Amino acid sequence: MEMTVKELVKVLKKNSFPVKGKDDIKAVASISAGNDEFVGNLIAETIEKIGSDGVISLESSSTSDTSVIIEEGMKFEKGYMSPQFITNQERSLVEFDKAKVLVTDQKIANVQEIVPLLEKTTQLSVPLLIIAEDISKPVLETLVVNKMKGLLNVAVVKCPGFGDRKKALLQDIALMTGADFLSGDFGLTLGSVTSDQLGIARKVTITSNSTTIVADPATKAEIQARILQIKKDLNETDNAALSRKLSERIAKLSGGVAVIKVGAHTETELEDRKLRIEDAKNATFAAMDEGIVPGGGATYIHLLEQISSIKNSMEDENEKIGADIVAKALLAPAKTIATNAGVDGAVVVENI
Repeated sequence: MEMTVKELVKVLKKNSFPVKGKDDIKAVASISAGNDEFVGNLIAETIEKIGSDGVISLESSSTSDTSVIIEEGMKFEKGYMSPQFITNQERSLVEFDKAKVLVTDQKIANVQEIVPLLEKTTQLSVPLLIIAEDISKPVLETLVVNKMKGLLNVAVVKCPGFGDRKKALLQDIALMTGADFLSGDFGLTLGSVTSDQLGIARKVTITSNSTTIVADPATKAEIQARILQIKKDLNETDNAALSRKLSERIAKLSGGVAVIKVGAHTETELEDRKLRIEDAKNATFAAMDEGIVPGGGATYIHLLEQISSIKNSMEDENEKIGADIVAKALLAPAKTIATNAGVDGAVVVENI
């Protein structure tokens, strides 16, 4: 089955249509939101402002109007170290507002090292995001247990990147949040850290594989100064590898985060609209990354034409049986969609 699926994925990628331009983006977003043109326009205009590598975050508006603001922020590819840190169970996210941020390239091996910080953030009734090289199993278990008991509001993610790139990204995160970068290279120990050395983020969103930080407005000037310095370094280097790293840092720092403040007249309408916008956002970024194919299960049915040639390339009988199983599965989506619409699924599949 695995071999069959891999071959079919290759065909899918080859036959996909690229999504380019505002009109394409609007069409994908509108369809993904249930043919909601308002959402389609909203996503298209937002992506036009931040670019295809930008980040979109959703918040509830205090009014019935929906608006978009661009704020300083950053996204990196590291998620929560334990699902027990999740605060939004429905969407499997950690969501913090006005969080304190600890940034270090050191491993937290003993919980006693961070007890003073945990106590301070608890007293202040603010969440704590810990970005560290690693964390020992006993420390992680202690944090999780206290989180589940409601004694701590904390989440831990590992440092993004590798080597020199890792240190540079951590320095940028520290700058963005106004935190001290607690590097072992500087002889700083976690046990001596005070709450004044923590940064602050206006909003933090963590998934299983990524972290998005929306910066506090107070750090905007420092962020712009760092961008100018990195641009200067970029202009002065002839090293291709270094140029790529510097360009990546500039993109992360200057791309910002588009915050869509979703408004509605009732709580029910608000949740429905947020879900539509979230679905449209995810589908649109996926489409820009990988392209689109005809929906409604039609593409899967057309892939059936490939099964015969795939089987002919197989020698193992079990693999051929697996290919037949995949072939049957390819029919299921279109049949189910048709049946749910009140028509004969088998007839629809035959017509496709």
